[in-house]
Amino acid sequence: MDSQPLSSHIAPPIPEGAPLFEQENARSVAVRTLLRIASTALDAERLVRDELAAHPAWNDFERALYQELVFGTLRMRAKLDWVLTGFYHGEFPKCMPAVQETLRVALYQILMISKVPPQAAIESASRLLSRIKGEAYAAKLVGVLRAITRNVAGIRYPPREQLALHLAVVYSHPMWLVERWLERYGEEVTEQMLAANLERPPLYLAANRVRTEDRFLPVWLEQHSIPFEISPLAPRLVRTNPFLEISALPIAREGLCYVSDPMYVSVASLIEATSPSRVLYACTTPTLALLPVWELATARSCGIAILTEQGVLPGWVAQTQQQLGWGPLEVLQPESDATFDVVALDAPSSGIGLWRRKPEGKWRLDSWDLHRAARRNRKLFERAIANLAPGGIVAVTVASFEPIETVGLVEWVARAHPELERVRADERIVSPSLIHADGTLQALPHNHRCDSVFVALFRKRL
Repeated sequence: MDSQPLSSHIAPPIPEGAPLFEQENARSVAVRTLLRIASTALDAERLVRDELAAHPAWNDFERALYQELVFGTLRMRAKLDWVLTGFYHGEFPKCMPAVQETLRVALYQILMISKVPPQAAIESASRLLSRIKGEAYAAKLVGVLRAITRNVAGIRYPPREQLALHLAVVYSHPMWLVERWLERYGEEVTEQMLAANLERPPLYLAANRVRTEDRFLPVWLEQHSIPFEISPLAPRLVRTNPFLEISALPIAREGLCYVSDPMYVSVASLIEATSPSRVLYACTTPTLALLPVWELATARSCGIAILTEQGVLPGWVAQTQQQLGWGPLEVLQPESDATFDVVALDAPSSGIGLWRRKPEGKWRLDSWDLHRAARRNRKLFERAIANLAPGGIVAVTVASFEPIETVGLVEWVARAHPELERVRADERIVSPSLIHADGTLQALPHNHRCDSVFVALFRKRL
């Protein structure tokens, strides 16, 4: 065998714009998607939706396989890298990104997908690696994958005596965060949270109340033999198969339903109880949290404006408005002195609470990002409440359960804004299981099957 290190083999580059496979399939497109995620700040969910739309000829298996490879590889990246580094004799971190992602995708199939024969995963990786680096290099890497396949039962992970490292590798989370959670929550709860973050995120659908009633959605799903259950946290929502492609459903194309989450619906319910006349949604960039609030404003015929850091709206907002038939969103200008009786603040955050849906976030975050996120959410809070009318309510949503971003925000408001008083969430309106002793809401990954979001309510004194 050639004694040169694997990283020394060089093959002619693939011509710009050429596909990695002559005929792209789910595996090669998954590798391409992972490369784009690793090299940009693009959102994995959106990239996956775009690729699915670009490959209408794929059958159900190929579409499901593609999604599982992208999100599964992202969720399990640390565990995959541990195995590859061990069998690759330390060379794996030196590989070019396309090689790394190809090996991760192949290994994910070998270790995690029982319905895919290991040989199919290896042959697919071999063809792709041959195009990336040449046949000789590919043969060496295929040898690594075959060696892993023969020794799956003998793979050694860090021993439990090295608890933080063991949990970080086995549950594929950043080491610094595992250490942080162990110190705060202890071993048992930390392990439960890590395991919960590896689960596929549930898919929640809400009936579009502007066009139909809540009861329409479960009836339609039952008539079409689509399994579902009513959310115990927000009964107007149904929870269904996470691989269900919403865009393929007639009721989605007709604007009769939309994707949501129990926490965002709960916020809208709390806002609705105040009988708002004008609502301001403030954010860095719009997220799913906007939708129930926008729907509420349209259904109640009350005005709604949006304040963003960039001052512009992404294209999906206009598409959503057209599809769902909701009212216009006024973009609030920085110098505006308009007042609102409700401010729904979708605060900037680390995004830790979204890692089941957005597992790429695990590998983009470091401990300093928590402090940066906390500073940003306070800055946007200051900007948003400048337009809050006396007696008005501000509902703050933070997609995290890190204290510096959640409890820390509440404590900062108490110090910096004596004109604001805390308001308890009403257990007659939202699920009592979400309400903490101080009246805030917090979903956690191991206790609630939804985004792990924090919510706090404040009222501006008269």
